[in-house]
Amino acid sequence: MSDFHENISEELLARYLGETATEDEINAVEMWLASSPVHQQELAAYRFIWMHAAAVPRKKVDTDLAWKKVRKRMDEVPETSAPLEVPRDARQISFDQRPAAKRKFPTTILAAAAVALLALAFGWFLIKNRNAEPLTVATVNNTKEQLLPDGTKVFLNYNSSITYPEQFNGDLRTVSLQGEAFFEVKPDKAHPFIINANGTEIRVLGTSFNVKAYEKLPVRVDVATGKVQVSKASKKIELVKGEGAEVSADSIRSLQANMNIIGYRTQVFDFNAANLNEVINTIRDGYHVDVRLSNQQIAQCRLTIRFEKEPLDATLSVIAETLDLDLRKEGKVYWLDGNGCQ
Repeated sequence: MSDFHENISEELLARYLGETATEDEINAVEMWLASSPVHQQELAAYRFIWMHAAAVPRKKVDTDLAWKKVRKRMDEVPETSAPLEVPRDARQISFDQRPAAKRKFPTTILAAAAVALLALAFGWFLIKNRNAEPLTVATVNNTKEQLLPDGTKVFLNYNSSITYPEQFNGDLRTVSLQGEAFFEVKPDKAHPFIINANGTEIRVLGTSFNVKAYEKLPVRVDVATGKVQVSKASKKIELVKGEGAEVSADSIRSLQANMNIIGYRTQVFDFNAANLNEVINTIRDGYHVDVRLSNQQIAQCRLTIRFEKEPLDATLSVIAETLDLDLRKEGKVYWLDGNGCQ
């Protein structure tokens, strides 16, 4: 079954769950988990089976040795020809009515049997779920709101996609995001909601927040309500309402949340002494239009203003009028021109 794990072996998963793995092994498993929502589902099923197998009375188990013994026994089983398929109505099961003699098995045999059962059950789970294709919703030059199976609402920005299972099974609700989306997660304390985004994991119970995870750019999270945990490899940070974070290749930097980032969903923009360059970048992203400044002299002009669901032309006209600038449109490009601010 090791082929299912893409370089993560059952022995390593067993040590991870049994809390006997080294720090390097723990990091390897956590990176494997962060790489795909399918891996999160696999570990959840593995943990479930592991916990139930632990109910078998046994001495302390050497998981590495147990796996080796199971595989050795499997290798020693002689090959036999496959039995002929018997029609369902012709099958017969006989029961021996004599009372069976009670037998006591050594705890070591029970332990090995539990590990073998764990392996077989986990293999069955993987084979069963390999045929369950995940669902993907994607956007190109449009936004889209998607309702997930648990009632969570996801609002996708341009050029974004989300992948999720047809039904959330197991302990975790895991999805994968590429691009940008605003999440309103349905509360469920027993089943944490997890987003895998370009190697970053965002874990929540029930809250609203924005995730920007475009390829080759740092992952950014801005929290509107509730609490969010952001982690990558061994680094981790918790955010609450009004806080944000930017995740790069080797660090997580805390920030003040910028609610103007979600203007693509709300069409609400609130600027407080923001320079014009920042305002234009926000308008460009929020309205998905090409707006440019004719010179850098006006880029540092300051603006305090709020727009709430205003049409683009009205928004740009108000900016131009406030700062005494000229507004013109050439093809699909809007230009702001002027002599700078005193």
